[in-house]
Amino acid sequence: MITAVRQRIPFRFSEDDEQDEHVLDEQEQEQVIDRLRQESASSNEMYSLGLQAVIGLSLLLHVLYMLRSSGESPLAVLFQNASLRSPMPLASVFTLLQILIHCNLGLNTLPLHNRLRRAVQRYPSPTQLPVPISHPLSVFAPALAPLYAFLMGQDWVDVLWWSTAGCLTFLVAAVLKWMREEEQEIAELEKLRYDARGA
Repeated sequence: MITAVRQRIPFRFSEDDEQDEHVLDEQEQEQVIDRLRQESASSNEMYSLGLQAVIGLSLLLHVLYMLRSSGESPLAVLFQNASLRSPMPLASVFTLLQILIHCNLGLNTLPLHNRLRRAVQRYPSPTQLPVPISHPLSVFAPALAPLYAFLMGQDWVDVLWWSTAGCLTFLVAAVLKWMREEEQEIAELEKLRYDARGA
């Protein structure tokens, strides 16, 4: 009975395992890379749609803010304990800037082959800036409104409201960087393909 319980099982190295010796041929390698490329494309499309939805909702809030006469931040509804102050001077100018930043972010999240993005890029810009605008102008422009609100002594809720475009800018930049890195990893994987006959 004791021998049945304490039966010794020898340790096996992974190189002893027959499954580790399988070498992928060219067709199997291509299938793996194609599958990874399709998974990457579908996940990138989901991330892009998610970003566009968040940008669209924030853009809608900014348009509604611009149309409201009270000048009260939409975040004031969530933080009702915050003190009410008069609207920030030049709020309409900064709201228009925020709307333009949101439109630029929306264009940046569109794929390069998208019809709308190509049409906007073909349209001659009066400022000679490439559209959609990328770094460094798109990083500094969202910081203007929250900095101005802070310097004008606005409540923290208002400063937070004016920071939404900046937060979205960094979110979009991080996700787009992550998507580019994933595409580069697949390209690197394609370079690592080998000839199964020589393996």
